[in-house]
Amino acid sequence: MKLNPFLLVALVILGVAATAQYFFGRRKNRALAAGITRGLESLLKPNHTNYVNIGGSIGYNFVYSLSSGPWVSAKGTITLSPRQSLLYLPVSRLLGFTDRFFINLFTKKRIRGEAHILSRTTLRRARIDGLEEMSRRDVEAGGKRFVLLWRGTDLSSELESLLEAFPEPRRLRHFCAYPDNKTFYLYTVPRGGDVSGDLETVLHAVPRFLDTKKEV
Repeated sequence: MKLNPFLLVALVILGVAATAQYFFGRRKNRALAAGITRGLESLLKPNHTNYVNIGGSIGYNFVYSLSSGPWVSAKGTITLSPRQSLLYLPVSRLLGFTDRFFINLFTKKRIRGEAHILSRTTLRRARIDGLEEMSRRDVEAGGKRFVLLWRGTDLSSELESLLEAFPEPRRLRHFCAYPDNKTFYLYTVPRGGDVSGDLETVLHAVPRFLDTKKEV
């Protein structure tokens, strides 16, 4: 059986393109991850860091030990678009997959109450115990709809001020202050390998959520 020369050329071109996409995409993802971690370390100044790679160039899990301000530790995940895959990248974009950043910041201080900022799309998938029993306010910022939730202490004004302070609210998916395990949670979409603006906004707002007179 004779192989069609045009098909052979097409297969060679596809192979070269896939190889080039793999190397350039992997390099791009590594550069984005490096930019994110540089920003994190510059803001949080960890005493010790630990990064664990996820699936080659898909992302990283990280754990920091902290001692500055009210913080004791942080852990999170960076996940990146599959830029190294010529075939899967367009599919992932169509499905809405993008770069994502998650971090939990653990504090030694008492948090005044449970509070959340969620984009409306994230709310549909959020697993929050007793969500229907929480106080709620629907707001808009940066042309996007958000939901403010709180329980116990009324932290609605703190949440609204925080949302307005984000440099680009459209990239925010979820912020949470959770008193049970003394953690602040941030889920956002990085821009050009940078999340430092969003994280810095949260760090500046944190004192308003803390009862600074009480420690563990």
